[in-house]
Amino acid sequence: MTVLESLLLSKKSSFILGLTGSIAMGKTTVSNMFRDIGVPVWCADNEVNLLYSKNGEATKIFIKEFPSVVTKEGINKKKLRNLIHEDNDILKQIEKIVHPLLQKSRTSFLRLNKDFPIIIFDIPLLFEKHQEGNFDAVVVVTASEITQKNRVLNRKNVSLKDFQLIKRNQLGEKEKVKKANFIINTDKTLSETKNDVVDLYNKVKAMTV
Repeated sequence: MTVLESLLLSKKSSFILGLTGSIAMGKTTVSNMFRDIGVPVWCADNEVNLLYSKNGEATKIFIKEFPSVVTKEGINKKKLRNLIHEDNDILKQIEKIVHPLLQKSRTSFLRLNKDFPIIIFDIPLLFEKHQEGNFDAVVVVTASEITQKNRVLNRKNVSLKDFQLIKRNQLGEKEKVKKANFIINTDKTLSETKNDVVDLYNKVKAMTV
């Protein structure tokens, strides 16, 4: 955490909630449900997409460091994944470029939304990068292994090989659940999940009074 983030958090009245979950567990769906009820949500995946866009800050660096993955539209994620498949150590180099840019974005978001009672940071690798200490609490979005695999294989842009690589770089589900302060299980209908989101929102909001 930067000095600026520490200063902002020390003066905050907001409850800072970290939101995480493995691929295809329903994290994006839950994030959107929180947005629908008025909670500001910073999403790491969305920010990465901006950084990887045609004029994105990461794209400008990748042109020099990894030119083979850069196209006229920005960074080609499939080419980037293939590069990582060939050499997983490249992932560390990518993180050294992207993570400081994401931290800058997080600090700006926190500053702009510090007057809201609850602020959410949606971070897929929250536990893997040992970021849980930056938040008042962490909610893990989870589902059964069968549900997860079925959801992944129904995605057109993610292969079984991609899924296995992602799983290899993520903490096991049992460990994530153990570390969580709150859990939302998406092995249910959207309506039931939305009710769980609203219940969690009301519970956390009561903690800020």
